[in-house]
Amino acid sequence: MEIRLEPGRAAPKVLILTGEMNETVAELARRLSAGESRFLAGRRGEEVLLLDPAQVRRIYAQGQQVLARTDGETVLLKNRLYELEERLAGGPFLRVSHGELVNFDHVRSLDLSMAGTISLRLDNGDAAFVSRRNMGRIKSYLGI
Repeated sequence: MEIRLEPGRAAPKVLILTGEMNETVAELARRLSAGESRFLAGRRGEEVLLLDPAQVRRIYAQGQQVLARTDGETVLLKNRLYELEERLAGGPFLRVSHGELVNFDHVRSLDLSMAGTISLRLDNGDAAFVSRRNMGRIKSYLGI
Protein backbone atom coordinates (compact mmCIF):
# COMPACT_ATOMS: atom_id res chain seq x y z
CA MET A 1 0.00 0.00 0.00
CA GLU A 2 1.20 3.48 -0.81
CA ILE A 3 -0.08 6.76 0.64
CA ARG A 4 1.03 10.03 -0.89
CA LEU A 5 0.37 13.36 0.85
CA GLU A 6 -0.58 16.29 -1.39
CA PRO A 7 -0.73 19.63 0.46
CA GLY A 8 -3.82 21.59 -0.55
CA ARG A 9 -5.87 18.53 -1.57
CA ALA A 10 -9.31 18.87 0.01
CA ALA A 11 -10.59 15.32 -0.46
CA PRO A 12 -8.74 12.02 -0.68
CA LYS A 13 -8.38 10.36 -4.07
CA VAL A 14 -8.00 6.61 -4.38
CA LEU A 15 -6.31 4.99 -7.36
CA ILE A 16 -6.28 1.22 -7.84
CA LEU A 17 -3.49 -0.13 -10.02
CA THR A 18 -4.00 -3.71 -11.18
CA GLY A 19 -2.92 -6.07 -13.92
CA GLU A 20 -6.45 -7.34 -14.51
CA MET A 21 -10.00 -6.71 -13.42
CA ASN A 22 -11.27 -9.49 -11.19
CA GLU A 23 -13.88 -9.97 -8.48
CA THR A 24 -11.50 -8.91 -5.68
CA VAL A 25 -10.66 -5.62 -7.41
CA ALA A 26 -14.33 -4.98 -8.23
CA GLU A 27 -15.33 -5.59 -4.60
CA LEU A 28 -12.59 -3.26 -3.35
CA ALA A 29 -13.74 -0.54 -5.77
CA ARG A 30 -17.36 -1.01 -4.69
CA ARG A 31 -16.49 -0.68 -1.02
CA LEU A 32 -14.33 2.37 -1.55
CA SER A 33 -16.93 4.11 -3.69
CA ALA A 34 -19.64 3.37 -1.13
CA GLY A 35 -17.53 5.05 1.54
CA GLU A 36 -17.95 2.12 3.89
CA SER A 37 -16.74 2.52 7.41
CA ARG A 38 -15.44 -0.29 9.52
CA PHE A 39 -18.04 0.68 12.13
CA LEU A 40 -21.78 0.13 12.34
CA ALA A 41 -23.70 3.24 13.33
CA GLY A 42 -26.38 2.61 15.91
CA ARG A 43 -28.63 4.65 18.16
CA ARG A 44 -29.32 4.51 21.84
CA GLY A 45 -31.87 7.23 22.53
CA GLU A 46 -30.42 10.47 21.14
CA GLU A 47 -26.86 9.12 21.19
CA VAL A 48 -25.21 7.72 18.06
CA LEU A 49 -22.83 4.84 18.80
CA LEU A 50 -20.11 3.48 16.55
CA LEU A 51 -20.04 -0.29 16.97
CA ASP A 52 -17.07 -2.39 16.01
CA PRO A 53 -18.60 -5.37 14.14
CA ALA A 54 -16.18 -7.68 15.96
CA GLN A 55 -17.96 -6.79 19.23
CA VAL A 56 -21.45 -7.47 17.86
CA ARG A 57 -22.81 -10.92 18.74
CA ARG A 58 -25.94 -10.91 16.61
CA ILE A 59 -28.02 -8.62 14.42
CA TYR A 60 -31.73 -9.30 14.23
CA ALA A 61 -35.05 -7.88 13.10
CA GLN A 62 -37.73 -7.23 15.67
CA GLY A 63 -40.90 -5.76 14.27
CA GLN A 64 -39.84 -3.00 11.89
CA GLN A 65 -36.50 -2.44 13.65
CA VAL A 66 -33.04 -3.95 13.18
CA LEU A 67 -31.12 -4.39 16.40
CA ALA A 68 -27.50 -5.26 17.20
CA ARG A 69 -26.71 -7.16 20.38
CA THR A 70 -23.29 -6.69 21.95
CA ASP A 71 -21.94 -8.08 25.18
CA GLY A 72 -24.11 -5.94 27.38
CA GLU A 73 -26.52 -3.87 25.34
CA THR A 74 -28.93 -3.76 22.44
CA VAL A 75 -28.54 -0.96 19.90
CA LEU A 76 -30.92 0.18 17.14
CA LEU A 77 -29.38 0.15 13.64
CA LYS A 78 -30.63 2.19 10.68
CA ASN A 79 -29.72 -0.37 8.01
CA ARG A 80 -31.90 -3.19 6.78
CA LEU A 81 -30.82 -6.74 7.54
CA TYR A 82 -30.02 -7.60 3.92
CA GLU A 83 -27.81 -4.48 3.65
CA LEU A 84 -25.86 -5.54 6.72
CA GLU A 85 -25.58 -9.10 5.41
CA GLU A 86 -24.00 -7.78 2.19
CA ARG A 87 -21.73 -5.38 4.03
CA LEU A 88 -20.49 -8.01 6.49
CA ALA A 89 -20.15 -10.79 3.88
CA GLY A 90 -16.88 -12.68 3.87
CA GLY A 91 -16.42 -12.35 7.61
CA PRO A 92 -17.76 -14.25 10.60
CA PHE A 93 -21.36 -13.03 10.17
CA LEU A 94 -23.76 -15.53 8.62
CA ARG A 95 -27.51 -15.44 8.17
CA VAL A 96 -29.01 -18.13 10.39
CA SER A 97 -32.67 -17.33 9.75
CA HIS A 98 -34.87 -14.93 7.85
CA GLY A 99 -34.50 -12.31 10.57
CA GLU A 100 -31.06 -12.87 12.08
CA LEU A 101 -27.31 -12.70 11.43
CA VAL A 102 -24.88 -14.24 13.91
CA ASN A 103 -21.19 -13.48 14.46
CA PHE A 104 -19.68 -16.98 14.59
CA ASP A 105 -16.60 -15.65 16.39
CA HIS A 106 -18.87 -15.46 19.45
CA VAL A 107 -20.63 -18.83 19.15
CA ARG A 108 -19.60 -21.02 22.11
CA SER A 109 -21.68 -24.14 21.57
CA LEU A 110 -24.20 -25.82 19.31
CA ASP A 111 -27.14 -27.92 20.43
CA LEU A 112 -28.05 -30.49 17.78
CA SER A 113 -30.52 -32.40 19.98
CA MET A 114 -33.64 -30.86 18.45
CA ALA A 115 -34.53 -32.73 15.28
CA GLY A 116 -33.99 -30.63 12.17
CA THR A 117 -32.51 -27.53 13.78
CA ILE A 118 -29.42 -26.19 15.49
CA SER A 119 -29.49 -23.96 18.56
CA LEU A 120 -26.47 -21.66 18.86
CA ARG A 121 -25.31 -20.47 22.29
CA LEU A 122 -23.35 -17.21 22.20
CA ASP A 123 -20.71 -16.07 24.67
CA ASN A 124 -23.01 -13.37 26.08
CA GLY A 125 -25.70 -15.96 26.94
CA ASP A 126 -27.96 -15.24 23.95
CA ALA A 127 -29.32 -18.10 21.86
CA ALA A 128 -30.08 -18.18 18.15
CA PHE A 129 -31.76 -20.85 16.06
CA VAL A 130 -30.69 -21.89 12.59
CA SER A 131 -33.61 -22.24 10.20
CA ARG A 132 -33.87 -25.29 7.96
CA ARG A 133 -33.26 -23.11 4.91
CA ASN A 134 -29.84 -22.01 6.27
CA MET A 135 -28.83 -25.34 7.81
CA GLY A 136 -26.62 -26.49 4.90
CA ARG A 137 -24.68 -23.24 4.70
CA ILE A 138 -24.05 -23.19 8.45
CA LYS A 139 -22.95 -26.84 8.56
CA SER A 140 -20.62 -26.21 5.63
CA TYR A 141 -19.15 -23.13 7.33
CA LEU A 142 -18.57 -25.12 10.53
CA GLY A 143 -17.32 -28.23 8.72
CA ILE A 144 -19.91 -30.56 10.27
